[in-house]
Amino acid sequence: MTIETLKQTETLISKGSPADSLVFILSGLAQSLDDNRQVALHNKGDFAGDSLFSDRSTHYLNVQALEDSIAARLTCHDLHNFLQKDQTFALKYQEFFNEISKIRREQIAGERFVNKKKYLALIAHNNMKCSLMEFCSMQSNKLEQFPLIATGTTGSLLFKKTGLMLSQKVASGPVGGDQAVGTMISTKNICGVIFFRDPLSAHPHHADIEALGRLCDVYQIPFATNPQSGEAILDYLLSGKAERELIPNHVLEVYKQGQSKVVEAS
Repeated sequence: MTIETLKQTETLISKGSPADSLVFILSGLAQSLDDNRQVALHNKGDFAGDSLFSDRSTHYLNVQALEDSIAARLTCHDLHNFLQKDQTFALKYQEFFNEISKIRREQIAGERFVNKKKYLALIAHNNMKCSLMEFCSMQSNKLEQFPLIATGTTGSLLFKKTGLMLSQKVASGPVGGDQAVGTMISTKNICGVIFFRDPLSAHPHHADIEALGRLCDVYQIPFATNPQSGEAILDYLLSGKAERELIPNHVLEVYKQGQSKVVEAS
């Protein structure tokens, strides 16, 4: 292998270049970049450029030194010589790095994946679960047209009472379920929230409940808290009106503009 001395920010491997070499970091630190997104750090003893051992013709990441570093480069010519010298060991070597390359590509593909499915969230406080089940039984023909998300407890009751299955489940509200649904609202994976709240009891996770409602307002997600408003939401979503252009949320637009100014100022 060829030993190379690299300066900080110097490129070891360029995305799109022929997949004809693998580099080992002997000292220093490097990073792999998918465009401008860091997907891996490479310390002493690590390697990058494993496309050499895959069926890819080009490298799929940029590899850049983060500090002055020393690397050893194994080229396709070095590999050819290796195969001639000790074919059995070289093939094992190739098989190992080919497997590593496959795992890394699958990991990056998973990180790039964007779930575009929109779920209907069904939530109820303990004292309101019976009401929610009655509602779901009456509206089962409408609910079956949506991917549903709820807690495991609500999901079990839902299946027993109606035969409807969840597409995804979250934890109970007091231990993070409301926040999980809130996260999905922010990633545009929720089309509506039906939350039968108990209006006559105190709740230890009141802040989470309030935050969920606030996010529905921010992203203009239909939010129902009783059977009548729940039925109205189902009819609205099934009518196709939700696919039309919404009235812009001017408060959100102003907030984003303010955040952009903060970034520019920095």
